[in-house]
Amino acid sequence: MNRQMLKLSLFGAAAIAVAFAPAKAASFNCAHAILAAEEAICGNHNLSRLDEQTAGMYFLIVGSGAPQATMSEVKASQRKFIEQRNACGANIDCLVDAYTSQIMFLKNVKSNLGL
Repeated sequence: MNRQMLKLSLFGAAAIAVAFAPAKAASFNCAHAILAAEEAICGNHNLSRLDEQTAGMYFLIVGSGAPQATMSEVKASQRKFIEQRNACGANIDCLVDAYTSQIMFLKNVKSNLGL
């Protein structure tokens, strides 16, 4: 087999592996997505990245040993965010707005904690 054919074969195998690998956003497994918002996030690279960023900041704050009042505020905000996100359904603009708002809140908390 010449080099060109070998490259094409390897590329094809890699593409198949990627296509059948279960997608995963940071906060949930896309194989278990049932809500329209979750399916939209799993099907959109930019929304998936926003999900990863939001979850990453949330878990950083939760694991930081922040004061209890801050933790309660962050957890309440995250619950409200998830409700708002899910209420968006598959509306991309609504999902982006929900994520952007939560990311700004979490960035502010993170900054105030000196993280």
